Amino acid sequence: MKKSIIILSACLLLLAFAAPAVAADKKKAPAAEKPNVVLIYIDDLGYGDLGAYGCKDIPTPHIDRLAAEGVRFTASYITNPPCCPSRCSLMMGQYTQRFGKYGMSRGLPIPEDRPTLAKFMTDNGYVTGQIGKWDIGSKVQGPLQVGFMEVAQKPPTKKGSKYFCINEAGKTQWLTDYDGDNLIEFIDRHRTDPFFLYWSPEAVHSSNQEAPARLTKRTQAEGKRSKLAGAIVSVDDQVGKLLEVLDKHGLRENTLVIFSSDNGASGGEGGSSAPYRGGKGRGTQQEGWVRVPTIFSMPGVIPNGKDYHGLIANFDFYSTIASVAGLPIPKHCDGVNLIPYLNGKQKGEPHEYLFWLNNEPGDAVRRHLIAVRWKDWRLYKKYDKDPWQLFDLKADPREEQDVTAKHPEVVKQLSSKHAAWVKTLAPLGKTPTIKKPAVRIPKGHGWAFAPKKGKENRK
Repeated sequence: MKKSIIILSACLLLLAFAAPAVAADKKKAPAAEKPNVVLIYIDDLGYGDLGAYGCKDIPTPHIDRLAAEGVRFTASYITNPPCCPSRCSLMMGQYTQRFGKYGMSRGLPIPEDRPTLAKFMTDNGYVTGQIGKWDIGSKVQGPLQVGFMEVAQKPPTKKGSKYFCINEAGKTQWLTDYDGDNLIEFIDRHRTDPFFLYWSPEAVHSSNQEAPARLTKRTQAEGKRSKLAGAIVSVDDQVGKLLEVLDKHGLRENTLVIFSSDNGASGGEGGSSAPYRGGKGRGTQQEGWVRVPTIFSMPGVIPNGKDYHGLIANFDFYSTIASVAGLPIPKHCDGVNLIPYLNGKQKGEPHEYLFWLNNEPGDAVRRHLIAVRWKDWRLYKKYDKDPWQLFDLKADPREEQDVTAKHPEVVKQLSSKHAAWVKTLAPLGKTPTIKKPAVRIPKGHGWAFAPKKGKENRK
């Protein structure tokens, strides 16, 4: 009897000590239950350059794992390439033509009368962080000015180099690896907070000639493509680091990871848009410039190992992220919440039509593009004065057989839809009015924080 009393007393004592810990866990639960978001946006990654999309000579096991533990999109589009307008569309959640950006227009401000994705998430209780390339808005509209709370500072580069930096220890480090270390550091610090982290590495952007042998030797790519392959492998390594730190903190199932590219492959670097034709620099009117690899992964919320073939655009990311966070989609957004489509709860396609109008005056490389996508059809032309060309992408993914003469009714339908869409846009060259910001993106090591009372904070 005495032995039973002693055991019971010990159990009660253990429960008493455990109670504060349980209470503390419950106190943190609301924040922990809010889903996290990591948005990865690669520079110039082609549709055909990942294992999950059929690539044979570049190993990408960690990105492939994302696809195996999520959804691979086969018709994901950038509606205003290349890099700068693509990123503006991503961060604003809408066609950039709605605020007068019809092509590169680098330096044209993003509007301040509607929230960026970063500001929207910050205003709704998320810790928001940015790592890597920016290239959004005017030169004075840095990430700290448009809503991000924390920004990884740009480390000094090795003399004569673009992609090797000098880290805090004073040692030379591959910049993409340095970014990956920042990914881990941010998540370690905010593992008990709901966070939105945006990473856009300088890789795979031209030129990749600095890619070290330790990376290129891990691929089977040859010639100039081997350097591009090395840069892609380095991106995959960082995705591996990301998944490892999420697993370590038990955050994998509570984190939506979005992986995509800002436009199609760079042909000059040996990039592949297979099975489509075209890409950055060459064939900018073809499908390969605007169709990009995109993966969503959130085990338990999004199906595993599924392909989704409906039309989506990068401005859907904003709307989906808002919805996953349990927030209403802002009225200015052109995108939709993609999750119900992936789960089969919503029938039909997210977008019946997608449109392009890239006709920036004075564009030296002539990246003009006027186009419409609907079902398997793609209607396009380069200049207003040009005749329309129509292609059946299912039968002819390389767009080698113009079938306008065989399907005049489709040409009429799509061209009229495009004309109606154009009427909803801002005038070409219209510049949004912006206020003078307080600070710019800092350089150095560690993190810069959003200004408080007019002062910039750094760590």
